[in-house]
Amino acid sequence: MTHLEKSNSAILAKAATLKGVLFDFEGTLVDFQWQLEPAVEETLEALSKAGFKRQWYGEKPGYAHIYNHTLDLAEQGKGEKSSNSARDLMDRIYDRYDAEALTRWNRYPDTLEMLEELRDQGFKMGLVSNVGEASLQEAMEKLGLSGLLQVVVSRDDVSRLKPHPEGLLTALKALDLAPGETLLIGDSRNDVGAARRVGMLAGYLRGGEDSPEAMALFPADLELDALHQLPPILTGSPVNPSIYLA
Repeated sequence: MTHLEKSNSAILAKAATLKGVLFDFEGTLVDFQWQLEPAVEETLEALSKAGFKRQWYGEKPGYAHIYNHTLDLAEQGKGEKSSNSARDLMDRIYDRYDAEALTRWNRYPDTLEMLEELRDQGFKMGLVSNVGEASLQEAMEKLGLSGLLQVVVSRDDVSRLKPHPEGLLTALKALDLAPGETLLIGDSRNDVGAARRVGMLAGYLRGGEDSPEAMALFPADLELDALHQLPPILTGSPVNPSIYLA
């Protein structure tokens, strides 16, 4: 038995205990359209004017790290704004980039088929996204996703973004699921990091926010090239072992 076949067997054994699946949104159910670099630069510039020094964020910080770390700093009395004011400042910027991405988001070709198949198999499903509520809800209505997910957790529903585990814990509670019986499918290190902190299995879908090379230090339990590969894994059907991590 090859290493890939052993990985295949091990993951299928774990999948047999799964009752629910949580999904990220952008880069997972729809294509990735958020303009990361300009959003980060604009946010850091605005925060700098509000007394949050750029050096406090390290080199090449991601948008989620900036958001979470700013709130931590504000709660420590650093910067010139309260945590609520700092959050409002960042939300205004992120909401604008959400709305801009909304004009271009498209479902992946197999998104609906995959969600419908998992629903018909009895899996509980939820969404945990760093996107704000307004654009997220509009996108889900526009793309026909609203009725397929039992719980939706947006940026506006949590105090910290993934990789902080709050969003996943909120969804698990709403779905009455334990971490050990739930899988998260996402497209980034933030997603895998959040799943690891909660004790969930983590799946990585290629083609979204983070490249496979960027994921090297954040290995998932399985990698998918497309969403239609997921239902056979969860139902114990034969699958191509090449989709799994070596």
